[in-house]
Amino acid sequence: MLRIAHLAAALALLAAHATFLGRGLYLRRVGRGPSALDRAARSLSQLLLPLTALLGLVGLRGREPRPLLHLLLGLSPLAAILLVFVGRLALRRRTEAPWLLPALNLALIAAALATGFAAARATG
Repeated sequence: MLRIAHLAAALALLAAHATFLGRGLYLRRVGRGPSALDRAARSLSQLLLPLTALLGLVGLRGREPRPLLHLLLGLSPLAAILLVFVGRLALRRRTEAPWLLPALNLALIAAALATGFAAARATG
């Protein structure tokens, strides 16, 4: 049951984050502010990221071990948030490349999902 919840949260996270990034880039290009849907996608992405990581960590207790790469890729978006935040503070550039963190996290989330599928397929 926990495995299914982790998978559902990961798929929802990928969809919400892709929507958040795609719409954000579009709105930045046309010069408009975010709508209610954009705020909802961002909030859902921010909620699902730690929830998905927590479900994955809790799920490690009762089943066969997952590959280390999946674990690292799954936790790396949380670390990336801290690294980009500290980097922006150190460089004093809060608005420089606002798409950097969402794009990086989308790539990491997609890679974690791919390694999770590969591990599940290998173990049956």
